[in-house]
Amino acid sequence: MEIIYWNFIIAHGITAFSYFGIPIVIAVLFNKTKTTIPDQFWLAFFLSGGFILSCGFHHLLAIFEPHSAVSLLHLGVLDIMAFISLSALVCLIPTAYQILEVIAKSQEDTRELQRSQQMQRLFLDQGPFGAYIKDEQSKVLYYNQELQSRFSVDSQEWLGKTDSEFLPDPEEGWQIIKNDQVVLKTQRPLKLIEEVKVPGKNEPCYWLSFKFPFSDGATGDHRIGGISIDITESIEAQQSLTELNRQLEEKALKLEAKKRELIYLSDMAEMLYSCESENEVYQVVAFTCSKLFPNMSGCICIIANSKNYVQINSIWGDERTSKEIFSLSECWALRRGKLNLLSPRHSGIMCSHLKQPVSGTHLCFPLFGQGEVVGILHIYALEEISLEDQQITEIIARTLGFGLNNLSVKQRLTHENLRDGMTQLFNRSYMETVTDQRLAEAERLGQSLGIVFFDIDNFKSYNLRYGHLTANIVLMEVAKLLLNSIRSFDIPCRWGGDEFVIVMPNITLSTLIERVEQLKDALSQMELKNGDQILESITASFGIAISEPGMKLHDLLNIANQAMLEAKRTKNK
Repeated sequence: MEIIYWNFIIAHGITAFSYFGIPIVIAVLFNKTKTTIPDQFWLAFFLSGGFILSCGFHHLLAIFEPHSAVSLLHLGVLDIMAFISLSALVCLIPTAYQILEVIAKSQEDTRELQRSQQMQRLFLDQGPFGAYIKDEQSKVLYYNQELQSRFSVDSQEWLGKTDSEFLPDPEEGWQIIKNDQVVLKTQRPLKLIEEVKVPGKNEPCYWLSFKFPFSDGATGDHRIGGISIDITESIEAQQSLTELNRQLEEKALKLEAKKRELIYLSDMAEMLYSCESENEVYQVVAFTCSKLFPNMSGCICIIANSKNYVQINSIWGDERTSKEIFSLSECWALRRGKLNLLSPRHSGIMCSHLKQPVSGTHLCFPLFGQGEVVGILHIYALEEISLEDQQITEIIARTLGFGLNNLSVKQRLTHENLRDGMTQLFNRSYMETVTDQRLAEAERLGQSLGIVFFDIDNFKSYNLRYGHLTANIVLMEVAKLLLNSIRSFDIPCRWGGDEFVIVMPNITLSTLIERVEQLKDALSQMELKNGDQILESITASFGIAISEPGMKLHDLLNIANQAMLEAKRTKNK
């Protein structure tokens, strides 16, 4: 009986120890692994702990109860329970530790996931961009605080709606839906710029959008994620830069056009300086106008020498809008001495020299030369003639006036350099230069060139008798006779004093002798007067020479001069 008793006591003791040890081990392990009991499992843990402790107290109290006889079966069950309880306690220690480690790791992962999700939410909500998630019908499932603040909506207002339902402009919304469908159809990310207005702004806003497809891990449904960044300032800056570049290009083109205008005007001034006649002056101006006004037509109309009419001198362009000949009174620019402009926006007075029907824009600008109006510069254009073109026209007109004045001075200086001041015959220098050219031309063409050298007889005594002033009248009358007696292409020259030379191209010796005899007779029959005073008639001694191949001007002049001196000696014998 003693063995049975102690077996009973030990079996209950081991079982009680095992029951009390299980919660103690679990508590120690919870503390060691820093594991917490999830809220939803607290009741189960509490009841399980209470049950185990109650069982432990039951077996502990059984030790101290009065001994009563037990059957061997009862004792065997107690021994088996003690063994199982102690084995459970021993096996629970490592197993529970592993279980609690797994639970602790799971809880840490859960906390990390929560922190990550919180960071993601903070990132999406606090970031300076719009973030959203949509379903396959482009209905909004999520949007961040940036979109809420930009569009003045709360966190639930757009949920379950499409862009066309909540955006201010439905057309913009439909375009965004089309872009979403492209992402779903291709299953590829899409990067694009979308134009979406926001409330309170009339100007469009530009968004750089990144759209991408993904699958919902819980349901497997297709989703569209998107991030949109407001790049309106960048677009506006780019547009401003583009506009600035355009303005700079326009200014560059204007500067280039100005440069061309200055080149054309400079070339015109240079060419006008080199002109030898008025017709050349007008042609240069017309040529310059055709370059400066390529889309216009025009003409230069010059007043005739008789001052009775105006006639077109030079033209450019395809249109002929003015009469070819008209009176001075038919042009208001000639009447007033300043420009006359007729255009759709400038209701000026219409000049009568314009051809009917009159359309487009007409500008008449008076041309001044040598202190008076010499004509008009007339310009015609389909469109308005700008103020700048009017100013250019004025510059052209004034430059033409300078050109005419320069030509007049040049012709006067040329005349003075080429002719003898008193007789207006060519001077010796010009005669020698031109005769060299005529002599070479005659030799090339197989012709002869004649030289006549003559001297007024006894002109020194004539000077002494009548005085130098009267003698000069005689020289001028002789010059007039020469100009009226010779051919237009002959070259009369005052050699010096009372000596004269006549160069006669393309003439034979017989004809030359005949012409000299006629001139000699005309000189002797010439009536000379100084006012009412009749002067003594004059005679002259002549010498001639005819060119031969290879002869030089000096030789011809020397032969003619020697012949003249021989004739004078013969007269004095």
